[in-house]
Amino acid sequence: MKLAIHQPNFLPWIGFFHKVAHCDTFVLLDDVQFERGKTYTSRTEVLIGGSRNWLTVPIVGRSEMNLIKDVLVDTSFDWRKKHLRTLELNYGRAKHFRDVFPAITETYAMASPMLIDLNMPLLLALSERMGLNTTFVRSSDLTIDKDLIGWPKLLSIITDMNAETYLSGSGEGSKRYVNIADLSERGVKVEWQKYSALSYPQLNTAEPIPNLS
Repeated sequence: MKLAIHQPNFLPWIGFFHKVAHCDTFVLLDDVQFERGKTYTSRTEVLIGGSRNWLTVPIVGRSEMNLIKDVLVDTSFDWRKKHLRTLELNYGRAKHFRDVFPAITETYAMASPMLIDLNMPLLLALSERMGLNTTFVRSSDLTIDKDLIGWPKLLSIITDMNAETYLSGSGEGSKRYVNIADLSERGVKVEWQKYSALSYPQLNTAEPIPNLS
């Protein structure tokens, strides 16, 4: 079984789904601290008016030390309606808009104030529409030591899931968390994700803008 681990990002870029497509089980790391400041857990980059712009989910208590699974979205104003209108205006003429947009609107209509209850259903719905059969698991549902952090936590997840291969991102940020010797001792192979930016038709821009949602 090939396993990958990543935070449950919000409407992530193609590279995220590339990793999902190349593993059997994908663990959503939802019991780690929600990053304050720049994070893709509550925002993503989209094409607005032909330029790269942020689509952000407003968070309650952003300065607090919350786990991702405990993060609340701000329900004091209707940001969902603004998000949907932004996507409709900027992607409405895209080839697969009618295939994908209903899944997004259905998820946005859910009443739960939890960020994980927005991100995870979006990931599942979009993966299904891409024809991906990967199994998703939340790390908070696993019977591992909840006090572990960093690589020991990832290693515990890999061991608990009886993974034969661990699929890791190939960037420097990902590689610094992986201890190949620890995996080798447990008979687990490591595989580095091999992803290169895909070029695809985009609206209202002469030059392709890579790595968008």
